[in-house]
Amino acid sequence: MRPYRFPFAHYHLLNVSDPVKARRWFSGVAGRCTSVAGLDAPPSMAFNVALSWQGLSAAGLPEASLSSFPQEFQQGMAARADRLGDVGDSAPARWDAPFNERVHALVVVSAMTIADRDTASTALLSDLRDNGLTAVGAIDAKLLAGPDGRLVPVEHFGYRDGITQPAIEGSGEPALPGAGISDANGWRALKAGEFVLGRPDETGAVPDLPTPASFTGNGTFVVLRKLHQHVWAFRSFLRSSATDEADVARVAAKLMGRWQSGAPLALAAEQDDPMLARDPVRNNEFTYSDDLRGTSCPIGAHVRRVNPRSGLAGPNGTSVHRHRLLRQGLPYGSRLPADATADDGAERGAIMLLVNADIARQFEFVQKVWINDGDFAGLENDKDPIIGGNDGSGTFTIPRVGAPRRRLPGLPAFVSTRGGEYFFLPGIAALRSLADRAS
Repeated sequence: MRPYRFPFAHYHLLNVSDPVKARRWFSGVAGRCTSVAGLDAPPSMAFNVALSWQGLSAAGLPEASLSSFPQEFQQGMAARADRLGDVGDSAPARWDAPFNERVHALVVVSAMTIADRDTASTALLSDLRDNGLTAVGAIDAKLLAGPDGRLVPVEHFGYRDGITQPAIEGSGEPALPGAGISDANGWRALKAGEFVLGRPDETGAVPDLPTPASFTGNGTFVVLRKLHQHVWAFRSFLRSSATDEADVARVAAKLMGRWQSGAPLALAAEQDDPMLARDPVRNNEFTYSDDLRGTSCPIGAHVRRVNPRSGLAGPNGTSVHRHRLLRQGLPYGSRLPADATADDGAERGAIMLLVNADIARQFEFVQKVWINDGDFAGLENDKDPIIGGNDGSGTFTIPRVGAPRRRLPGLPAFVSTRGGEYFFLPGIAALRSLADRAS
């Protein structure tokens, strides 16, 4: 219910080899898992466990329970590749190990220091021995260093990340302007049921739970995406599309929807405003309702596509808040030097953990409709310019006041999928009960 702010993490991927021992291990580590209450300390590290449908099956969850989970979760991410736009360079056949095979469990170790993270990861891997679980992969992720060497929350394209997170009712955190839903009284938090199973959602209903409810209640679904960023392609496209260095920054901001500092075009259309970007009360307080043509922030800009707010007309605009995602994640790989003259071929990108109560209505809808389908906002065949499934044939449109719109042709892929899976994150009581559950 809250985004983590740890600078270091290991994403451990496990498979079940002995269901009885594995259930006992999952039950035993339940007390170590970090909850919202634990974040109030605040802790120096966090520990969380989630299982894929195949993992729940391998652990021996009864068939009646397995078959009650949503179809998209049962099938897994690779089987949904066409729907998600994971084709071509992003197709599952090109995914990194172990995502090219089935993954049963995800254990996330997050920490404030590398030493704490590595110590906890070493202890975890040692603990797996003789406990019915096999480590099949691990991803090292951490914040990137800024020009002065200090770690900063930016991604590999150089843009501040993690600004917009949904405010969730009951999380214990205030609803900052722009984080929840705009109403007559300002901004309110989203209902917890949009992110936590067994709680009322934005319709006021409590959706049916997979069975048994005692196991799935207070759980949620986590979508893991390993995304490779083509940084050199991004920089090359900007240079070839812009008229000068100032225009490079302008075009990049139009593609992203924010300047590098994080200042939104909706509030700073003409130039970057680092002071605005640093102010959490102001840097997200906008709705796009006064910019329906996209002359400040293009309708097709990345941050506008993944969260259109109230900038959509007609039926599409009434249900925007039903597709929100809580985003966790960190970059992996080293930065491409600013003075690089060619692509160095290194693996770099982002690990994304997307938390939602309904994978189809939230993650898959955003991926299929908002990211890869331009028709939802009258953009025809335009895809998200940053993370969409572009192949060099698409365009990006920049509306302008008092001048013809500017069109950028030949949009290549700047991001490719290199793996992923759907996981169920049980409540702590449910995880503890796994030792007693068997088919």
